[in-house]
Amino acid sequence: AVVSTQSGHYGRDTKVEDMFSKLATEDEAERAIVIQDIQQDIKELASTELDSVKLFLSTILRLSQRSPFDDITHGMKQLLQQLEGLGLQVPRIRFRKGPSFYIPHDVVPKLNDTSSEVYHLFKNAFLNDARVSHMVQVMGFHPAYLSYWIQTHHYLLRGPGQLPKYFRAYIGILASCRHHCLYSVNLLEREFLCFGGPPTWLQGIQYAPRKIQRLSTINDILCNSPWALNNHHMQELQQGADCWSRQELSQALTIICHFHALTQFILGCGLTHEIDSSAGHTYGSSGCSTPIKTSPLDAPSDEESSLSEKSGDPILFDDIYTRLMQEAGETSNSEELNHQHFADLLEQQSNRELLQMRKSNALSHYLMNPDFQYTVAKEMIHGHEFDWEEMGFPVFRGYNTELADILDEKFRVIQSLTYNTMGKRANVDTTKLRESVWYFTQQLLGVYFTDFDYGLVKSMLPDNFKDYISVTVLTPEKLQEDNFRFTGFTYSEKVHFSLIMMESRFQATFCYGLKALD
Repeated sequence: AVVSTQSGHYGRDTKVEDMFSKLATEDEAERAIVIQDIQQDIKELASTELDSVKLFLSTILRLSQRSPFDDITHGMKQLLQQLEGLGLQVPRIRFRKGPSFYIPHDVVPKLNDTSSEVYHLFKNAFLNDARVSHMVQVMGFHPAYLSYWIQTHHYLLRGPGQLPKYFRAYIGILASCRHHCLYSVNLLEREFLCFGGPPTWLQGIQYAPRKIQRLSTINDILCNSPWALNNHHMQELQQGADCWSRQELSQALTIICHFHALTQFILGCGLTHEIDSSAGHTYGSSGCSTPIKTSPLDAPSDEESSLSEKSGDPILFDDIYTRLMQEAGETSNSEELNHQHFADLLEQQSNRELLQMRKSNALSHYLMNPDFQYTVAKEMIHGHEFDWEEMGFPVFRGYNTELADILDEKFRVIQSLTYNTMGKRANVDTTKLRESVWYFTQQLLGVYFTDFDYGLVKSMLPDNFKDYISVTVLTPEKLQEDNFRFTGFTYSEKVHFSLIMMESRFQATFCYGLKALD
């Protein structure tokens, strides 16, 4: 039967679904047999149950375009041509731009480039999920990091834990809705159904169990005002009917913080919808002129998307490079001065109109309080009162040793990741720039570290770059392509910035959650 929700349409026949999953094998001979079986069964189905075949056309279309194995893409293209020859209307790709509105498709790492460093990660992702998502492909710019992100993402949704897998997917949906991220919701709704989740839950949060609904408050707070989360919120969830255990809450917290940060990355990099989502294909002409964006906001037009990087802010790259080559600049020689730098930066960003969130949210049926708004932190939270290394890591290790170790290594990799380049310049030490982005991100969330010089942020990051970070971290649903189009930096470097912001946010909000739970 077809399951219809407000954000997508899904239908699957068990037999055919099993066939598609069997494509996820490294054995070329085995794949050849599976491809032949799929082609034969689909064509036979087309001769007797035409409407049933239509349910699987979007999956066939996706596999004809997005696979690390050329035999699969060739076999599925061939099947589409055969079905079209039988008089069946087949879907077309809605977006010709590849996995991102903002990054030219010929720049993004290729899924089938067997000589690339990232190919084995793409291949393994496909073997696990029969899909290489647009998230994974864009993160493929940075293979050393991607390896740990894939481990984390897979563990949260499919690894061991007390929460049923469909609970986890649904919690991910609720978290993704806070930033209006339709891309993430579409993928998670599919996961939810594959894990055996009740389809009625997808009609809205009021159809989910009371236990799930009780997470709404911490979902709102962690996304928009994480510093306001406290032990009272956690204790309340552990009492009364439909209560949560501490172990369950630690798992739910990880999922919520992960997807809040991930939707920031998805929107920040302008990812296009997966081809087999309802927004990713069309039965009209391909390259739709008014595509549906990853969030409900309008997507850039073809004319806007064709603008070269030269149309960005011409001062940004040279400005930052000059600052980086100079001494630290306006450094903080005292705790009092450093404290003042922190307060000044926070006050500057709090006055930005660009942080006023849009109230419209097409995914509001998943939210108990859809109008919950971002608010600026009124006071500083000293990071050393509950930082990751000294407190967050050992506390979370008490709940989940394996995942804590994966997260710890992921944080280490992204904080140390560098290629010693900046634009076309080589042998550049970017440590100060990367640290400034990391600590400024956490500063926006109210976290203050006494041993970091916030004068460095003021001297290293121009105001327009700080604005870009602020919108990306706090209200990514407002991002447009112009925010991503700053000159001089490579697309790989822009994705690198997005990953730093994503992980910095995840670490900060996760520590807020663990501190409240501890």
